[in-house]
Amino acid sequence: MDYHANIKDIAEEKNFYKIGNQNFEESFQNTENAASPIIKNLSKYKKTKPLDNIKNRSKLSIFMAIQFFRTNEMRKTILEQNSKISRYLKSFNMTEDMNNFVDFLDEKNIKRHQIEIIHELTGNLTYELFFKKWVLLKNKTKVDLWTSDNPIVRYNPHGNIGFSCEHIHIFYPINPKLCLCLLDPTNYSNFEELKKFQGNEMISNIHRTVSKNIKDSEKIEFINRLLGKYATRHIFSKNKNFDEIPNMIRNKIINPNVEKERVLIEILKNPKTKNDIIHLSHPP
Repeated sequence: MDYHANIKDIAEEKNFYKIGNQNFEESFQNTENAASPIIKNLSKYKKTKPLDNIKNRSKLSIFMAIQFFRTNEMRKTILEQNSKISRYLKSFNMTEDMNNFVDFLDEKNIKRHQIEIIHELTGNLTYELFFKKWVLLKNKTKVDLWTSDNPIVRYNPHGNIGFSCEHIHIFYPINPKLCLCLLDPTNYSNFEELKKFQGNEMISNIHRTVSKNIKDSEKIEFINRLLGKYATRHIFSKNKNFDEIPNMIRNKIINPNVEKERVLIEILKNPKTKNDIIHLSHPP
């Protein structure tokens, strides 16, 4: 169902990061405050020059890294992963240390677990984002860009969507007509412009932000489909351009009624020790 609503009324969950008397949301607010003037400047002037400034790019990279890890979608992914690992481990006679570990994987500790992941992994992801090829996509079509409750989405024409993978595309919509696109800097000079870079040429490629006018509505619809696919509960549009949603539901890109599977678990054997190896992956 689509309807008019203030994003703040439905995109925020009270005490989502509160543990006891500690509210970690306040520390996240600092990164939002640092990034907000840069995003407002991009929205107003649509110029790439602010993104060539090291401080600005650092602030946005930190903001996007924390944004990626702090979502409800990430919490659901961690919870599903923990649950599957826990069920597997409980099939064995466990030591006290292992029992304590399984207890920590329980849902009651999910907030603490997610906060630990944010603290441990934000630095690495910030580095990955900072050293991408930054492109400012300018939507010149009549189709507005969506955003969602999980707004940083990835695509790779070759399949693997790891942040450090070759040919990775990372999209972050700023407003209905503007989107940040971060690309593998060894293979792209601009959005949809393949070119091999090495050494100093790659460094120069990274340091220069470029823009790209998107005049083909199918390209905007493609980004919107990614946002719809990875949304948890909410997709947002300024002008309610949700015509594509029924097709996405029909093709099972979006399933509004059933919890989607976020983590696949596979038990492999170490060929030398014969020990089990827990292999986790995401559905394609």
